Amino acid sequence: MFIAQKATTKFCSLKCAQRNYKLRERKERINKSNDKNVKILQTAPVVEKQMDISQPQLAGELIDIKTLSAITNISERTLFYLIKRETDFPKLKIGRSLLFHKQTVVNYLINKYGNL
Repeated sequence: MFIAQKATTKFCSLKCAQRNYKLRERKERINKSNDKNVKILQTAPVVEKQMDISQPQLAGELIDIKTLSAITNISERTLFYLIKRETDFPKLKIGRSLLFHKQTVVNYLINKYGNL
């Protein structure tokens, strides 16, 4: 329990005051950054983009190996074996992540091995 010696004392020690100062500074930097981003977004021109039908839409359709395993009812080990054995298996490697376009993989498996 903290009992202040003076009426102006807010913290029990210098260490507590320094922690509070760092916390206040951090919150202030975050607020400034948020305000700056809001201003940028408000002043940014709105650009309407036409849909390009020739390119497949990949947003939201990239899945990982676990999800692919659940969709195709093929174990993860078997999928890794297929990826290693089949040179034309449709995969996308980004850094250490291995991602798959769902519809492309399903079409590949249907064409290669028949109906799933």
